[in-house]
Amino acid sequence: MRSPILSLLSLALLSGISLGQSQTVSPSELDSTLMTVQLLPASVSTTHFSERAPFASLRITPEMLEERDGSLDLPFLLRYTPSVVVTSDAGAGVGYTSMRIRGSDQTHINVTINGITLNDAESHQVYWVDLPDLSSSVDGLQVQRGVGSSANGPGAFGATVALNTLSFDQKPKGRMVLGAGSFGSARSMVKWSSGRVGDGFYIEGRASRIVSNGFVDRASSDLSSMQLGMGYLWDTGHLTYTAMLGHERTYQAWYGVPQIAIEGTESEILDWANSSGEYGYGTDVARINDLIERREQHNYYRYKDEVDDYRQDHHQLHLDQEWQGWDLGVTAHYTAGSGYYEQYKPDAELSLYGVTDLVIGDSAIATGDVIRRRWLDNDYKGVALNVHRSWDRISMNWGGGAFNYEGAHFGVPIWMQYAGDSQLGAEYYSNVGNKTDRYGFVGFTQEWGGGSVRTQLEVQGRQVVYSIDGTDNDLTQLAVDDRLYFLNPKAGLDWVMSPFNRFFASISQGSREPVRTDYVDRVTSEKPLPETMTDWELGWEHDDEVWSLQAVAFYMRYHNQLVLTGALNDTGSPIQQNVDRSYRAGLEWSSAWRPKEGVTWQGTVTGSLNQIDSFKEILSDYAEGFPSVVEVEHGTTDIAFSPNLTASSVAAYRFWDRSKSSGRTQGTLEWAARYVGKQFLDNTSRDSRSLDSYAVQDLRLQWSWERPSGTRVTLNAFLRNALNAKYSANGWTYSYLYGGVDAMTTENYVYPQAGRNGMFSVEVSF
Repeated sequence: MRSPILSLLSLALLSGISLGQSQTVSPSELDSTLMTVQLLPASVSTTHFSERAPFASLRITPEMLEERDGSLDLPFLLRYTPSVVVTSDAGAGVGYTSMRIRGSDQTHINVTINGITLNDAESHQVYWVDLPDLSSSVDGLQVQRGVGSSANGPGAFGATVALNTLSFDQKPKGRMVLGAGSFGSARSMVKWSSGRVGDGFYIEGRASRIVSNGFVDRASSDLSSMQLGMGYLWDTGHLTYTAMLGHERTYQAWYGVPQIAIEGTESEILDWANSSGEYGYGTDVARINDLIERREQHNYYRYKDEVDDYRQDHHQLHLDQEWQGWDLGVTAHYTAGSGYYEQYKPDAELSLYGVTDLVIGDSAIATGDVIRRRWLDNDYKGVALNVHRSWDRISMNWGGGAFNYEGAHFGVPIWMQYAGDSQLGAEYYSNVGNKTDRYGFVGFTQEWGGGSVRTQLEVQGRQVVYSIDGTDNDLTQLAVDDRLYFLNPKAGLDWVMSPFNRFFASISQGSREPVRTDYVDRVTSEKPLPETMTDWELGWEHDDEVWSLQAVAFYMRYHNQLVLTGALNDTGSPIQQNVDRSYRAGLEWSSAWRPKEGVTWQGTVTGSLNQIDSFKEILSDYAEGFPSVVEVEHGTTDIAFSPNLTASSVAAYRFWDRSKSSGRTQGTLEWAARYVGKQFLDNTSRDSRSLDSYAVQDLRLQWSWERPSGTRVTLNAFLRNALNAKYSANGWTYSYLYGGVDAMTTENYVYPQAGRNGMFSVEVSF
């Protein structure tokens, strides 16, 4: 294994990543910007903030996303930004992917599209797979670390990722992309825009399809999406409608691979299989042999249709109007989702599906093979209002909104080994989750000292009402009825000390309600508590023609934080529990060096401490034949999946740049690296439940030809994980007892990421 010290030295030599607001803009980018109308309705300002806001942030342009696109999901396009760790169930960056920022998982990251929350209302998860190729529709992206400025949606405990898709081109434009690469991956995309028509109409659209077999066996994805936007502008306002439609069919790989298969010998794997418990392989010889043969590419699932099939459609209507100095914004939105997860369940209890024992002679058959579909049919709708007004040195922003979510969860068997037709298609469980969220906020900014100093104050109030009623998958009765109230103040100061230096400081409070799994799959009988976090941020930025620098110190103090236990429920969702006191404290350093035209070095380093003041582990002891609860006190421990060190580096060299009468040709070579330190799989700080640190290197070669007419042809070649590092970025763990703490069994499962792999794409824009 490569030394982490050598990896860090190589990253330090190439320190620097773009700071977003500190970016320089090339003449070609400037011309493109002038031809694009940036629409940011007032409602979007609740998640996007100005460059003077006192929070740590990074702006990413559509051009930056296009450069690294290569058919990957959005989290992988952000993998070189500060404090980000990404992972993929299928191992190749397509399908189910996720990210963590400052150690906070995706349920603690508030993701918005045009100011509307994308996080699922019940789980707070962001299923990027539901809107494949979303990055092709993004006109601007901002990552805010910490609580940030977001005033709607669930609490931004790790960050806010705010996407804008509402900008449009003044003149007609088009873009087509075809790509193919390792693991049978292929991508096709076409995008077009009418430009401004007549007095102010415009219409644009996109259609995409991405397929991949996945690095992990059978972890295939078939993803398609469409986007439609239209609008009308007048002198004092605009009206826009946007629709984003997505459909995914993804073969499951969330079980992971036993860690012993990555690191152990054949005999060690066999010993593990014979002695493992609930999540082991037992005497399944075919599965054990496949595990030994395929190792990190092994997939536990073998049933041909062990798939997730889901369709989700988003509709948004934005109205923005200026009136006598006031900027008024109203947004209405509706999201409809429907789909199922198909499972093959061998030797299942037939009574679960309403089937009585089949009596043959003196024996009764109580179990049999079953194929079932677990459905989710949900609707999410709401409205948001925002009002903005600026005076000489004071500005005010206030608004609010409300949304309602209703999700029907139910399951039906579609084939049974021992059953009549009457049982097939009948619901064997059914429950409905209903959530109402109402919020209001008001904020003020005040400039002092001729505008060099700006103060900002904001307070948000929020009411959440959540209920679940019905039966769960194991036929237990669900009866949740919770009503929560939150008050979240924020205060900050920004000081532009000189044309090249800026300081900022802020203190913010965020609050977040428990999610569905916290209520349904809790490890204790106690009701889960909402979590609160106070975030202190202190930052400095420097920006000149050659250097851009940003340093941010943060201290995030939690009360009743919901941390991952390391275990998963029966649909692959992580299980959490409250801990009384915990914190994250660290320093983020970002820099960008532009020594001359065509040469850039960019990178980030984050060092942090992520600790729980006192952690109590909950275990089950099966010595008496039935589980009894055992509590183990651990004192101060590290928070799961929170590496103490992350870093990234991107070096780009434009080795060719020629202009002739036939057009301009350019060639660029990029080397990118990222490092992630050791991660614990749970909160016990046991080395036996951890992921090793890793460093990954990527290469990108781009060649483009732009004709005087404006048509541009771009060839991209991506070589990912060029040094073929073997690593896992995510995992889960399960421990149990059989006669006390000294008789503990621990089973670790990891998600191996792809080794060396490539992708090639051709893009035509006009």
